[in-house]
Amino acid sequence: MSGPLALPRLSCRKCGKANPPVYLAPVTTEAEGSCICLDCAKARQWLDSDGNLRPGIEL
Repeated sequence: MSGPLALPRLSCRKCGKANPPVYLAPVTTEAEGSCICLDCAKARQWLDSDGNLRPGIEL
């Protein structure tokens, strides 16, 4: 028996990583979607030392 997925399948909008364990800004339609993985957010210096978005950053 196949039912709906508990979580949508996500891919990072920046690097394409599939279903990252930690992500920001998910956008979903049905069972598919996109997000920004934590690694990409860190690489772009979008997060402060506490892991919060820096002022002026909008995702």
